Amino acid sequence: MNKRTILITGATRGIGWAIAQKAAQANHKVILTGRDPLSLKSRAEELKKKFPKTEIQAITLDVSNRSSVANAAKLIKDIDILINNAGITADSTFKKMSPEIWDEVISVNLTGVFNSTHALLDKINQGGQIITLTSKSALFGNFGQANYAASKAGIIAFMKTLAKELQKSMIRVNSVSPAAVTDMTLPVLKSLKETYGQNIPDEWKMGSSSDVANFIINDLIETEMTGKIFSVNGSEIGYWQEPTFHKL
Repeated sequence: MNKRTILITGATRGIGWAIAQKAAQANHKVILTGRDPLSLKSRAEELKKKFPKTEIQAITLDVSNRSSVANAAKLIKDIDILINNAGITADSTFKKMSPEIWDEVISVNLTGVFNSTHALLDKINQGGQIITLTSKSALFGNFGQANYAASKAGIIAFMKTLAKELQKSMIRVNSVSPAAVTDMTLPVLKSLKETYGQNIPDEWKMGSSSDVANFIINDLIETEMTGKIFSVNGSEIGYWQEPTFHKL
């Protein structure tokens, strides 16, 4: 496995933190980014202590703030892999959803991906890859998640368009749709059951953040495929076929 420079947004917790640990363990250069400078410093120190031979950089970056993203980009020479992981939830049934809650989720989850990718695109080396974290909510919808599902569906369309545009530049663009129990998703799972009487479908096969990180660092960064939605359901891994047309 070639050593790469990997930048991760939302790297201090959940799936982002799991990816950072796996990347550091594999001796890739890791650029941690996140909104909280104290959390970033703590996580960077933790990685340096655990993996002293790995190069670690920590940069404060709020994906929803273009000035923050632009300032962070100035501190980065080049990268091989951009992992757009930062995301939030603010669940509510659509009837009760305020415009502010809608805007907040779209701003971080969708516009944030535009902001980070746009600012860092010229920093990505030829043969590199952009990986965006999406969700099964984007593919199937999910009760109480109109904002979240819409933001993650937008990421898929963004990814597929960018994959076509960047083919000539030899930059691959893919998405990962994880089914993982994290500190962000656990309240969602509880809320679905307690408030709405809904369960996550059994076929989603919830796994861990480590399952997602292992796939991304061990497999996805090596793939030549582009424009794909990969699914990580625990230990079950695959990718989604393109939609098919059925004549009425």
